[in-house]
Amino acid sequence: MTDDAPIPEKFERLLGRATTATEREQLHHVQSVLGLRDNDALWLVLMALQYYESLYRQFPKAIGAEAARVLGETKTAADAIIRSSAEQARADLAKAVASVARDVARETARKSAVQWMIVGMVVGVALFALGWYAAFSRAC
Repeated sequence: MTDDAPIPEKFERLLGRATTATEREQLHHVQSVLGLRDNDALWLVLMALQYYESLYRQFPKAIGAEAARVLGETKTAADAIIRSSAEQARADLAKAVASVARDVARETARKSAVQWMIVGMVVGVALFALGWYAAFSRAC
């Protein structure tokens, strides 16, 4: 069974798509440099090599697309972690501020209570002394 189709058509069937202008130019360049005829058996090897070369040319694009996808997912995850950490830090800071505020209020109230106790004791001693003085001065 022979296939009398021109080389570019055979190559398109192998690729499963239309050839690009660059690919057609490469085929013609190889044909003219090597002096190949359309029925030369070397075409089979050259088309197979060209086919694999066209497949390998797609790898950088696929790798780049996958890397961009992974980078995007990583960035999204990192952003979510950063937001969560920031919210947790805010919550921890709010708890710490509330705790310090309670401690300061408690200490201030304690100091105030001590001051009022001292004032009360001074007033009490003064009243006691005044009462004692009044009682002692009437007795005399």
